[in-house]
Amino acid sequence: MRPYLWDPWKTADRFPHRPAVVVTDSEEAFTFRELTQRADAMARGLKRAGVAEGAVVATDIPTGPRFFALALAGLRHGYGVFPVGAHHFATPTADALLTGTAAAVLVTDGARSLGPLPCPVVGDDELAAAVEPPPAAPGSARPPRAGYLVFATSGTTGVPQAVLRPRPPRPYKGVAVAERYGAGTDRGAHVMANPTYHLGTLGPALYALQAGSAVVVQRDWSPAGFFAAVDRYEADSAMLSPDRLLELVEDGKAPHHPLRVVFHGGSACPPAVKRSAIDLLGPVLHEYYGTSRGTLTEIGSEDWLDRPGSVGRPLPGIGIEIARDGHAVPAGAVGEIRVSLRGADRGDDEERFMDTGDIGFLDADGFLTVVGRADVSGDPDQARLEFEIRLIPGVTDVAVVGAGLTCHVEVSRHCPADVTPAVQAAAQRLGLTLRDVVTGPTGSLPRTPSGKIARAALAAAPAHADTGR
Repeated sequence: MRPYLWDPWKTADRFPHRPAVVVTDSEEAFTFRELTQRADAMARGLKRAGVAEGAVVATDIPTGPRFFALALAGLRHGYGVFPVGAHHFATPTADALLTGTAAAVLVTDGARSLGPLPCPVVGDDELAAAVEPPPAAPGSARPPRAGYLVFATSGTTGVPQAVLRPRPPRPYKGVAVAERYGAGTDRGAHVMANPTYHLGTLGPALYALQAGSAVVVQRDWSPAGFFAAVDRYEADSAMLSPDRLLELVEDGKAPHHPLRVVFHGGSACPPAVKRSAIDLLGPVLHEYYGTSRGTLTEIGSEDWLDRPGSVGRPLPGIGIEIARDGHAVPAGAVGEIRVSLRGADRGDDEERFMDTGDIGFLDADGFLTVVGRADVSGDPDQARLEFEIRLIPGVTDVAVVGAGLTCHVEVSRHCPADVTPAVQAAAQRLGLTLRDVVTGPTGSLPRTPSGKIARAALAAAPAHADTGR
């Protein structure tokens, strides 16, 4: 079936009382009529506040109805929306992020005080209270160019940095609804269980909302809470970072209501973990790979089972090549992953191919496998070692950090034996010498709120063996 265009305002016209955004264990909820009315009101407020069309609007509003109203206001009325995590305000990071995006304003819910910032701060209720402007003369109104989203890098190896994306040249038209994504006015809810400010989390949720599905926000994560949300709202789709997907596998339970699609991405998922997740939830896992600039590849369960470890083929309009020393290498060879973005996503002054900082290879059919992140020197051996370690039975995640190569390994509670000899053997095969192997239970490594291993924090911490058994 060919995809069709849809947006929340169409849903509000046809199904005004359909739930749009709901926060679990809370009274926070908007119908589609309430959501779109508030989005339009907030756009009026931004205009009256003097925020120019196309300007970046930052926000620390928690994930929920008020956040999504601002996100839709930006997309439809031509603003850039930049979600900032509340934890950023505990460090100088927020100031640097707001400065780096030249944010025109920070929209907050007023729940807490903020220190001096490089841009004005306004409450979202204040924006939404803006008076309706007088009607424009017939034929004089020009629809604004579509808004866009701004995201920061995860900051796993240092301080997060904002990544600006080119603004779409056309007015907002909604999304092309595709059957394989499990969203629409004839589908159940989408469960969102990771922070808003990460593209991998917000992308599927915002897509589902635009397609006509309700978004159910689980702010306090637990496997039991996730199962309850899926069953209560008869969810058809969800997004889970690999660490939370792993928690479901370790828990060994599944919701009673079957999901149609479970998106996951953002960091490596050991093949054994993903296979267990498919056994648990069914062949509904949909993995994607991308950067803060956008999604690059995707792969469904059936293709993945034929090619365990792959993240799929490039999406239409995306080009991918593998290079070593600046030159493309043949299929099967490991090298730096370089991508060519769609024309609409690429700035006029950008080169055709850009480095992702990742190491991987393409097979003969064009399916990409991501081995890991390159180290600061661009040497792929450290990434290849982590890739090899993730293939060891019982390993659920790994990080090799420091100049002396300390290997931190998470192991499943079902792991039958000590994995240290296998880890050392993998290092020897690659000609590497490990200073230490530190093992711990699943969930013991420090992580960012988006679920990625916080490598900078791990490298700074003293190594200590902890088998966790």
